Amino acid sequence: MLASEAITELQATELKQLKVGTDTASVLIYLNQAIKELHKEFNIWQDEAVITHADAVTLYKLDGVDVNVTIDLSDKQLLLISEAFDNDGDTLSLNDEDDENGAVTPKYNWVEFPLAGLAVGEEFPIIFRAAPLAMVADTETIDLPPVLEEAMYFYAGFRAHVSQKGNKELENGTHYERYLQSIARVTSKGLIVAESTVGHKFYQSYTWP
Repeated sequence: MLASEAITELQATELKQLKVGTDTASVLIYLNQAIKELHKEFNIWQDEAVITHADAVTLYKLDGVDVNVTIDLSDKQLLLISEAFDNDGDTLSLNDEDDENGAVTPKYNWVEFPLAGLAVGEEFPIIFRAAPLAMVADTETIDLPPVLEEAMYFYAGFRAHVSQKGNKELENGTHYERYLQSIARVTSKGLIVAESTVGHKFYQSYTWP
């Protein structure tokens, strides 16, 4: 669907009573927040980067700048490194302090290897979870499974109401609760296949500070 269609839907429903609902730029921001949140909640988009080991280099950044990393971030943002493989295609452990041959992720988009045992030119495929880049115009397309559109609207409504009313506790029990119920229904009814969901979440529960 086009972002403009989603904005029209929100203006007629979740944002109907809010002045900000008439501000297309603001509504687009709320939609971007909702889309990213759903990509955190569900493993909707996976992609691969390839690290080519260089002499005396152990730390690699999946930022689109590191010359030793092949990664396409032209249409996506990296959320989390989820898997790593060695040059033979075998799985490498991540952040396992008991595995001296494994890799660690000091930051969300960094991978560090042990100094010993690596040969220059060896390639290491890295699997990562991604989300779309933020939309900047309402003519852009929202690429989201249709079964998650309801949750997207509820979360966008939640962010809009909080930003306008400032009553976080109240909205945590209304629009945000509807969002949680919506994603729970999607999961319980199997509308997102098991391979598209992950056991760990960025947020197990939501509590405002």
